[in-house]
Amino acid sequence: MDAELKGLKSKTMKISVFFLVLFLTSVISFSQEVKTISTTDEYQQVLDSYKDKVILVNFWATWCPPCVKEFPELVKLQKNYTDEDFVLLFVSLDDKGDLESKLKPFLKKQGVDFTSYFGNFSNPESIMNYVDKSWQGEIPYTGLYNKKGKLVKTFLGSKTYEQFETEVKKLLE
Repeated sequence: MDAELKGLKSKTMKISVFFLVLFLTSVISFSQEVKTISTTDEYQQVLDSYKDKVILVNFWATWCPPCVKEFPELVKLQKNYTDEDFVLLFVSLDDKGDLESKLKPFLKKQGVDFTSYFGNFSNPESIMNYVDKSWQGEIPYTGLYNKKGKLVKTFLGSKTYEQFETEVKKLLE
């Protein structure tokens, strides 16, 4: 009987360890890194770090209904083109106090498992003029950059997966 009990305890321990490892793996895979961008120089450094890739930059906020509406479309695009020369960059314009309480939980819920950015701009007009002189600050605002880092297309307001994909595909060809 002791041998059976020891064998049962051993199996129970192995199963417990398996589920613990499985749980930790899922937590780690959805741990969300949010980096802060505060200046136009930092924004440019982020763009430069993705040289030779098509870049789609989405300025958004959790308090913006059209932003929240299009968000899953963009996440789907990133997941479908993850093996291509393509990268999606989210730049949140949420209030700094909402970073932990709203932004990170929202990203986790949406399945964002790639680095996102928090725009902590002391002078919002400077980033708007730097990104696109015609941008007046409306969000969602999305800029599409070619592989040479040039802004080639802008999207204002909520768009669909198909609208984004059509333009991204053109630049990947």
